[in-house]
Amino acid sequence: MTAPALSARDVSFRYGGNAVLSHVSFGLSAGEVVILLGPNGAGKSTLLRLLSGTLGPASGAVALFGRAPEDYSRREMARNLSVVGQDPPVDFPMSVEEYVALGRFPHLGLFGGASPGDREMVSRAIASAGLTELASRPLSALSAGERQRAAVARAIAQDARVMLFDEPTAFLDIRHRVRFHEIVERLAAEQGVGALVASHDLSLSAEYGDRIVLLAAGAVMADGKPEAVLTPENVFAAYGVEVACDQNPATGAVRITPVRKSRVGREPK
Repeated sequence: MTAPALSARDVSFRYGGNAVLSHVSFGLSAGEVVILLGPNGAGKSTLLRLLSGTLGPASGAVALFGRAPEDYSRREMARNLSVVGQDPPVDFPMSVEEYVALGRFPHLGLFGGASPGDREMVSRAIASAGLTELASRPLSALSAGERQRAAVARAIAQDARVMLFDEPTAFLDIRHRVRFHEIVERLAAEQGVGALVASHDLSLSAEYGDRIVLLAAGAVMADGKPEAVLTPENVFAAYGVEVACDQNPATGAVRITPVRKSRVGREPK
């Protein structure tokens, strides 16, 4: 069996005296898109920081291609793993193109000059995020959603083998949410990128995730195919919300619809 590109093995973490993650284990394979779901406070962002090496686990181990994050140099780490956080970039006094070009830094030679191939990679990344017409515009002149798309484009230009996304579609409209997932799906299928996406969008996660990892109270509640994980029982246990789960008639994916209690004869609490 092929070893995972990125893995957590029995990982636990505390902030002070508060347990945030408890004995979390899972793996991400090359070419796989895994969606990390869970309510606020479940530990999704903390887990991503542990996987990227920003934090160290209190116990257990994280491995990127079989090595601990701390065993990589910063440049080597950046060639293998890219991260897009929750907050769009705001304090960079540069254009979209200049910002996206920063993603090529780990690949530049000794003297740091960009090659025609680097510039082509930046242009393709900008186009894939739908930002070509905004390439020369300052980041400060963009909306929050446009800046977040620039952050995604920078990660694409970085050309890492594993990509981590922390709620990357939070500021995006439905068109660009779908576009994001299609980009990630294509990167996985065509370039063998392993992608882990933390999200709150259950329906899009069901459409585009090869696997779902559902966190609740700092532990893995379920891990498997979307239709196996996203059941009314699991969603209620994790989120405390009643949902109906059926099949999307257009795609066959599991579809999740909240149940409005006042319409089933019960008063909202």
